[in-house]
Amino acid sequence: MYRVDMYYTIKTLSERGYSKRKISKELGIHRNTVNRILEQASVGKMEPEPIARSKLPDQYKEHIEELIERRKTAVLIHEDLTNKKSVKVAYPTVVKYVRELKRGEVYVPIITDPGQEAQVDFGYLSRFNKDGKMVKVWVFSMVLSHSRYSFSVIVLDQSVKTFIWCHILAFEFFGGVPAVVLLDNLKAGVISPSFFEPVIQHQYAAFLEHYGSAPITARIGRGQDKGKVESGIKYVKNNFLKRIDHRDYYRLQPDLDRWTKDICNQRIHGTTRKVPARIFESVEKKTLLPLPAERFTILNIEKRKANAYAHITYQYNYYSVPHQYAGKELVIQCSGSVVKIYWDNDQVAIHALHDGQGAYIIKEEHKPPYKQRKSREYYEERITAIGSNAILFMQELEQVKPRHWHEMLRGILSLEKQYDKQAIDLSCARALSYGAISYREVKNILEQQLYQMNLEEGPVSSEFMKLGGYGHDLSTYDKL
Repeated sequence: MYRVDMYYTIKTLSERGYSKRKISKELGIHRNTVNRILEQASVGKMEPEPIARSKLPDQYKEHIEELIERRKTAVLIHEDLTNKKSVKVAYPTVVKYVRELKRGEVYVPIITDPGQEAQVDFGYLSRFNKDGKMVKVWVFSMVLSHSRYSFSVIVLDQSVKTFIWCHILAFEFFGGVPAVVLLDNLKAGVISPSFFEPVIQHQYAAFLEHYGSAPITARIGRGQDKGKVESGIKYVKNNFLKRIDHRDYYRLQPDLDRWTKDICNQRIHGTTRKVPARIFESVEKKTLLPLPAERFTILNIEKRKANAYAHITYQYNYYSVPHQYAGKELVIQCSGSVVKIYWDNDQVAIHALHDGQGAYIIKEEHKPPYKQRKSREYYEERITAIGSNAILFMQELEQVKPRHWHEMLRGILSLEKQYDKQAIDLSCARALSYGAISYREVKNILEQQLYQMNLEEGPVSSEFMKLGGYGHDLSTYDKL
């Protein structure tokens, strides 16, 4: 689109006698464009007609703001509008709209009451020598939002265990607990980063609940939400780290402690224009929640896949889980004395931690029903339904076979699949009269139908029973 000056240039050249061809050649524009501009000039139109640009309806403003909140770029927002919302809009229009929305946001200083909030974050420092090896070192900082009184500690990782331990040290350093902890969207603390519905790590949430505090997360891409601790991290890097003239890991924490006490918390803060230590001691310290009677027990959390036998391995021992979880990935939480096993946030097993190695720690209820060792009450109830002789047989079996009576009694109970209860009960009576207290003898009596004999006839010899019913009493022939 040509500007107003082009219109006046073409009109002037035409009035001076330039032909349309010559004007086109002189200005380097198409002759049709010269015709169109001269026609418009003849009727008094000396300005270009505005190009009809696509406009973005205001009805999509909230949707675009949500996408900006999720750190979507203008390219992705344009794709979302055109593909999902079927909005016919040019990409430059989206860019301009997004820019205006961002430019229009006004940040309001957040004034926090004493004891209300602490902000936490990690910051990478550098590599330091630890036991002859260069390791990456981070600093964890917690800043009380009202007084700007801060605590910092050197760490080697950003795990949940380390994250919680740093909180414990910070709370004990302050001598109390803030009402809420504002954290960045760290993997250690937040699983799914969302300002409105954060899914806080279960152990971190339990930890804060133990101390009477609660977690809130900073919005993605909104550094101003946690500006106090981010400024604190920058101060550690720009003031403390630049004072360090060595690379010894073991000297770093003592140096940081001295700097925190003598410099960081004693300076006049750039925003409040007050000394953090004085505001903390005179105002904020007494508003903090009291520390609990005991420290929170930090759990060791690991993932394990249950094997085909429905066991998971932990510290070289095997712990059973319910049989239906064989082959599934489970989560282990160990406090140092107890092993808890979870599936999808539900506790499915709990064991005492075993001290040795290579041991199988098995709970009977974890086995499939057909493999479970039943209680004595279970067997007594089942055997009572058969008859009084069966009860006496069970009692005798417990005396004769104290280690294996369960297996033998299960065999007798399984005979119900082929024989009626009365026949089994009579067979138990016959076996008692023989003194043959075993599953095999009861089964043999049933198979040979010896339970039909009158018990007054006396016991049948064991040799006869071994013949399987095909032996004959030869004394019968003497009577002939």
